[in-house]
Amino acid sequence: MTGPPPRLIEGLLAGPSLLSGFEWHEEIDSTNRRCLALAGEGHAEGCVVAADLQTAGRGRQGRTWVAPAGTSLMLSILLRPRVPAETAQLLPLLVGLALAEVVEAHVPGSAVALKWPNDLLVAGRKCAGILVESDTAGAAVAGVGLNVDWRGVERPAELAAATSLAEVTDRPVDRWRLLAGLIGVLGNRYAAWQSAPTAFLTHYRARCATLGQRVRVRLGSGEELVGDARDVAATGALAVQVRPGEVVAVTAGDVEHLRLSRPPARG
Repeated sequence: MTGPPPRLIEGLLAGPSLLSGFEWHEEIDSTNRRCLALAGEGHAEGCVVAADLQTAGRGRQGRTWVAPAGTSLMLSILLRPRVPAETAQLLPLLVGLALAEVVEAHVPGSAVALKWPNDLLVAGRKCAGILVESDTAGAAVAGVGLNVDWRGVERPAELAAATSLAEVTDRPVDRWRLLAGLIGVLGNRYAAWQSAPTAFLTHYRARCATLGQRVRVRLGSGEELVGDARDVAATGALAVQVRPGEVVAVTAGDVEHLRLSRPPARG
């Protein structure tokens, strides 16, 4: 498959954009891995690595991310956030919000929401995942895997419930318009985040489909908890009420939506 139009990339590089460099690969093991290597080499913030096919793409909890060539938008962007350490962990939520705002324009009439902490839902089904990784020098790499056109694509059982933008709209969707839109919207969101790291959470909470749900959370320790998702804290943690008067702050874990509970208390 061909990469993005050269004029598009040249325009983004020349204009007032977050983009500072761009690599396109027809095939690569992992765009996140390559972007982390560029971070270690001292490359500037805003360097993007994108690929048509990843052979060792990764999701959260060490899962693999596989998509046929030409069906998805797969990219990683190098960031060097200048925010307090306690708010740096909000970056996956910020990237998710930017992605939702871009995708919404391409699927008119369909609900676009976020599942805490890192999934994009379109019409109630997973359409994208986000993985943010950091290095010891403070650089962060935000990886995005967005299903653009999976029409006619056979998928394994674990992806049976996933969807793509073209399946929702029943028409082709331009990957490169999505790419340009994401760089623009994320750039604006990221710049505002530097001076007000928690301000965006009002918009995130409004899009978060997890809030108000009865949820099952599988923690990294193997423990599970069940409760009502009540809020997303200023740290990015999910506040889960497991029993009256007891709320657990979940900082990492796999969340399963069970059913709607009472309306969430949002602060």
